[in-house]
Amino acid sequence: MPTRQREAIEEVLREAARPLTREEILAFGRAKVPRLGPATVDRTIRDLTANFQLVGVEFPGQPRRYELPAENEHPHFICRACDCVFDLPVAMRLPKVNAPKGFQISGGEVIYSGTCSDCSSG
Repeated sequence: MPTRQREAIEEVLREAARPLTREEILAFGRAKVPRLGPATVDRTIRDLTANFQLVGVEFPGQPRRYELPAENEHPHFICRACDCVFDLPVAMRLPKVNAPKGFQISGGEVIYSGTCSDCSSG
């Protein structure tokens, strides 16, 4: 049976609709459950990731982020002012490429960057 803390973490991930860092999950989770601890967040991230209910995403020079699995591959947008990462609602497929001999491609990522609406208006 899920605990209130775990339910709060899952709610935070659904509401955010964008990849969140561990620190963001903890901060937003504490707004719902003030006594939420970092060990609970770490354990929940580990459990959800192991059960394929959470996906870890990494971008160069950025901390690891977590998001709920999406129906389709999609690109991401990184705000260069606040470092937030957002999903772009564009279904896409990575192009087929011929990798050099001996290379094995296991995935790819399309990343756009610029300034998010909060930072642009500020």
